[in-house]
Amino acid sequence: MSIYKNSWVYFICLFITFSSCSKPPTDTDTVDEEEIIEISEFYFSADKNPSLSADLILTLQNDLYSGNVKKLFAKNLIPTFKSNAQKVLVDGIEQVSGVTVRDFSQPVKYSFVGAKGTKKEITVQLTLTNNITIPHMYVEIDNQEEVVEKEKYLNGTVSILGKDLYSDFYAPTEIRGRGNSTWQQPKKPYRLRLKTKASVLGLPEARNWVLLANFLDPSLMCNAVAMRIGRDLKVPFTNDIIPVDLTINGNYKGSYVLTQHLEVADNRINVTKEGYLFELDTYYDEEFKFRSTNYNLPVMIKSPDLKEQSEVAPIKADFEKLENLISSSNFPDNGYRDKLDINVFAKYLLVYILTGNEELNHPKSTYIHKVPNGKYSFGPIWDFDWAYGFEGAGNHFTNPGRAFFWSNNNIGSRFFQRLLEDTEVKKAFKTHWQNYKTNHFAQLMTFIDEYAEMINESKAKDEQIWKKGKDFAQEVGRLKAYLNARSSYIDNMVTSY
Repeated sequence: MSIYKNSWVYFICLFITFSSCSKPPTDTDTVDEEEIIEISEFYFSADKNPSLSADLILTLQNDLYSGNVKKLFAKNLIPTFKSNAQKVLVDGIEQVSGVTVRDFSQPVKYSFVGAKGTKKEITVQLTLTNNITIPHMYVEIDNQEEVVEKEKYLNGTVSILGKDLYSDFYAPTEIRGRGNSTWQQPKKPYRLRLKTKASVLGLPEARNWVLLANFLDPSLMCNAVAMRIGRDLKVPFTNDIIPVDLTINGNYKGSYVLTQHLEVADNRINVTKEGYLFELDTYYDEEFKFRSTNYNLPVMIKSPDLKEQSEVAPIKADFEKLENLISSSNFPDNGYRDKLDINVFAKYLLVYILTGNEELNHPKSTYIHKVPNGKYSFGPIWDFDWAYGFEGAGNHFTNPGRAFFWSNNNIGSRFFQRLLEDTEVKKAFKTHWQNYKTNHFAQLMTFIDEYAEMINESKAKDEQIWKKGKDFAQEVGRLKAYLNARSSYIDNMVTSY
């Protein structure tokens, strides 16, 4: 009897199970569909990538997107893509179309992930080309006159073929020589003054521009590298440097760099017309200038634009309120930091020590600015022709262990060493150095390689004219070795800070 009952129960259970399994689906039941990830777009937009002259459309084959791009641009590209995926990842990090910057100098694998976790993987592989051509600037002077002096402007026109990097440009201009020691060299630097303000090679519009010859510099990169450091450190009003080939009156003059003229303006050194811009320079050759009382600093007034010598006295008096505190026996805890931005000074000094620019010891080409009712602040940085070991040796990238400050009681040496007696300045200097070394120094080495590649062809043409007899690749290596050695120098310098 017990067996019968158990069999009956068994058949009832079997019937229920069979009925449930064979039941047709109803409207309330769901059927899982296969999730298909689709990618409708993957390309590089010229709108998002200013280095590209047109959209870079890639070729797709077997989940491989390929295309050609100039090597200089490959490290910082922003892709645009469309997909039904919920998220897009590279090495587990989410990517945003039209926003996320990536290095495409090596193949990059993207994972497109759907709502149910389905993945579709693609690889983006760009072929890198090396044919970067820098802009070529042509200056035609009226009556084919030659620039032979620094005071007289000559009328003419300037036209620029932007080549791979920039838009073309044309404008009426004036041109004259510029510089002090650099004007004495065979390859001359120039000053351009456009008839009207204009943006040149993508820089903020202005009338006044400078063409630096870099004749002493065997790498043609010393100023460019210094300005890169200044920009990384956010030293106020650091200039841009754009390499160009220069032809004047049909004669190729060599490889130059275009940069901003140091002047007070809204989009240059923005201290307003009521602010100050001083240059400390032993040439001491401006009309409106003064020697400071305590340190005998040669202060030339670049701005405001003065008309009478009587206007110098109140400006000198204002500067000496700061200088008096610096020279005082109760320095540094006497309120001088309320008048001088020591944080900016620490960054400014770091640029000069890292590049071995000893101009501060004279001082020469040393700029100080002040906005109305603000603190005095150092900057912009300027003039690195005699840096990187050239001072004293006459040869770049030598003696990287050379002490930065001179011991022969020079005006600048005394003044700047005095500021370094402040432990707060030392702390700021050490902090900025450690941050720079951690976050920027490796990128500086990469920048040097990329810049060298960009000007390689131009440097070769320059050598044909000026015959400096330097191996470019070797000089680039010496520049990097010098900076690495200066890095160790600063490490030792800050151990006691």
